[in-house]
Amino acid sequence: MIIKPKILLFVIFVYSYINLHSQFSYPNYFKYPFINQVENHLKIYGTKSWTQFFKKLDSQYLNGNEKINIMHFGGSHIQADIWSNKMRTNFQNTLPHNQSGRGFIFPFRLINSNGSSSVKSSHIGRWKGFRNSVNSHSGPFGLLGARAELIDSFSVIKVWNDHSLNSCESFNSLTVFYKDSSNSYDVNVLVDSGNTFSTSRQRESITFSFEKTIDSIAIEVKKNKSTVSNFSFFGLLLDNDCKGITYHSIGVNGASVKSYLRGEDFTHQLALIKPDLVILSIGINDAYEENFNDEYFYSSYDSLINKIRSVNPQVAILLTTNNDSYYKREYPNQRALQVQKKMYELAENKDLAVWDMFEVMGGLNSIRNWEKNNLAKKDLIHLTAKGYNLIGDLLFEALMKSYLKHKKPHD
Repeated sequence: MIIKPKILLFVIFVYSYINLHSQFSYPNYFKYPFINQVENHLKIYGTKSWTQFFKKLDSQYLNGNEKINIMHFGGSHIQADIWSNKMRTNFQNTLPHNQSGRGFIFPFRLINSNGSSSVKSSHIGRWKGFRNSVNSHSGPFGLLGARAELIDSFSVIKVWNDHSLNSCESFNSLTVFYKDSSNSYDVNVLVDSGNTFSTSRQRESITFSFEKTIDSIAIEVKKNKSTVSNFSFFGLLLDNDCKGITYHSIGVNGASVKSYLRGEDFTHQLALIKPDLVILSIGINDAYEENFNDEYFYSSYDSLINKIRSVNPQVAILLTTNNDSYYKREYPNQRALQVQKKMYELAENKDLAVWDMFEVMGGLNSIRNWEKNNLAKKDLIHLTAKGYNLIGDLLFEALMKSYLKHKKPHD
């Protein structure tokens, strides 16, 4: 066997850097023997899109010349941005020059809900919140599935990074996603006089490009006409000129697969980001619906995947199975097994990948072990911060295993 020296040195470098310099910590399988480490890998069906994604990682790791977008969808597991932030930290700190912009955010304080601890916000003016996961809440909905509707005629939203570990989270590009039903509102930014900017308007979004990078921003929304109009705010995209990996967290409490199908502006807003990898951690809320039907679950997921691929047909898509959980804290929710089965069917039929979180956790009733070790909450559905961080490390390890397998030297 003749090993290509450049590839071999690269693989050695990846292992060495992850071990010595990154903030990634390998899961402690000895401390948590109930974790099924044998199952901690990706099952990839149809390798074309994944080969393309891994080649883009190659180019970024070797040359630092790529802008890679990873988007992680889910419900409450993702809205709090603990699991996704752990993934973001791991991706952006495993190798040099991986750090890039913060990506898509939603200031959940606008709708009196929880959000990321690394992005803070405040506001003046009254807003009303709507979520795609609440049947009685009306749209329109966009990419995220949460929206804030302005009640007053004037508001200022302030957003800033808090204790950032990423020197590239400063931004010089800000896109505001919104819908103004009668074109009656002005959207502007308030910045220091020494920082000039240009403005570009697209359909139901506006992008501000700044001469200098900034760490915080104030966005002014002001009604300029007396006509009746509804102003809906969908979120922000913070970006900069740094090459690297941007990890977008897209989560709404209570969201199911059908929730994301309610987004009439979903594909339009997704196209402005055009992800290279989409991770879909949706299914836990579906499995708690009393009228859960696995065939309907499959068809809904199929529709969502088609929406994502309409934006980027070559996107790599990863499904993560449900975590083990209890139904109403009374007995194990065996619908997780139905979700698991349908996700494998989807992966095989549509050339996706699966990370079997259910099996990695330890299978049916394993949530009890997680709760005993302060990794899961007493509701036996959600994890603790410690648990979400562990899940983030487990998933990242599984992804790196597949990536390094792709990099394995050949004859």
